[in-house]
Amino acid sequence: MELDVALSNLVTGVTKKWARQRKREERSRQAASNRAYVFRHRRATLKDAAYEVIEQAYRKASGDGRYPANARQIMYAARGYIQERTGERLVDNYFTQTLLPAYMEDHRVSWDVVFDARGHFTEPHTGAGVPLGTLAVRRYLQGAAHDEPSEPGIEELRSTFPTKGPVNRYGAVLFIEKEGFDQILAAAHIAERFDLAVMSTKGMSVIASRLLIDRLGVPVFVLHDFDQAGFSILGTLRRSTRRYSFSGQVKVIDLGLTMQDIEQYGLEPEAQRLTQDPSTLRRNGASAADIAFLQGGQRVELNMLSSDELVELIETKLAAAGVGKVIPDPALLASAYRRATQVALLNRAIDAAAEAASTTAAAVELPEDLAAQVQDHLQQHPQAPWDAAVAELADRALDDEHGSAP
Repeated sequence: MELDVALSNLVTGVTKKWARQRKREERSRQAASNRAYVFRHRRATLKDAAYEVIEQAYRKASGDGRYPANARQIMYAARGYIQERTGERLVDNYFTQTLLPAYMEDHRVSWDVVFDARGHFTEPHTGAGVPLGTLAVRRYLQGAAHDEPSEPGIEELRSTFPTKGPVNRYGAVLFIEKEGFDQILAAAHIAERFDLAVMSTKGMSVIASRLLIDRLGVPVFVLHDFDQAGFSILGTLRRSTRRYSFSGQVKVIDLGLTMQDIEQYGLEPEAQRLTQDPSTLRRNGASAADIAFLQGGQRVELNMLSSDELVELIETKLAAAGVGKVIPDPALLASAYRRATQVALLNRAIDAAAEAASTTAAAVELPEDLAAQVQDHLQQHPQAPWDAAVAELADRALDDEHGSAP
């Protein structure tokens, strides 16, 4: 027995430190396993999960930053992880319009992300429209940077002088915080009578809209609701934020609803809980009286106006701001006059030529095997449509009859 006890004490003494170490390792592995289990099974919020994966998703979507990435491309790269992590369905717009912009703001990253259009911009008179998405605005601004008049070609025989962007076309922009008023403004010819472009967005101004007004260099008149969101929209167009820094000083004029407008049109306020503090409202352009009204839990929307009241409100405010017609300088007017004369002469010549050509075409002798010739042409040029084949045959026949042009 004494020998057994001695051997036991010896073994225990030798292995005591190793046993303690082994137990520590087992506890550590268990703790690591528990942490991994909790990570896999704890339901994270959509925002938490998105913030864990957005940078990786951006790098995947952009080719590790080599190319611009569409916000929806980033969403698709992140969606699987987010849904598995949270057990919830990820709504596209929530990711592209809320989670991704919030992440970029919070982490102050300057990625080249292309956001989908959330509004539109339309020139007066030309009708040129620009969806307020990143790429469309970039293309428009690139064209607007080259505003030299062009010689009239056959494809543009019209009296409208060719312009690109605001130069010699419009002198201001009317920014409306919501869409849906286009037909009313069109019926009243607001854009044409005041020579201004019309921009509208779905709620808060998007980055593309701020980029556009930043680069156009014309005054921007902002029509907005009388509520905290309306003043926020006005504020983001007047000053730089973490999401967009203005390169210059944009002249932004407030045309939003006022206390006087509310009283004049007898608009009935509706309830709204105020979530912004007075300093934020003041920074966004609200007066002390405006803030007191909003602190009373009230708001008034543009949609409370009838269509004729809305038109009257806009006309009155634009006129008071001195918005008028665009008239170019004398040199450009002279160039436009000569061009209009050239266009008129070309149109008269085309009309005369078209009448003569119609008479000649009516008397032309058709090939007896026209269908066979069309079939043969399409076999040789399978990418061509049938009417292109007919045009080619007719042109070739005229060359054969009158001789090819040198």
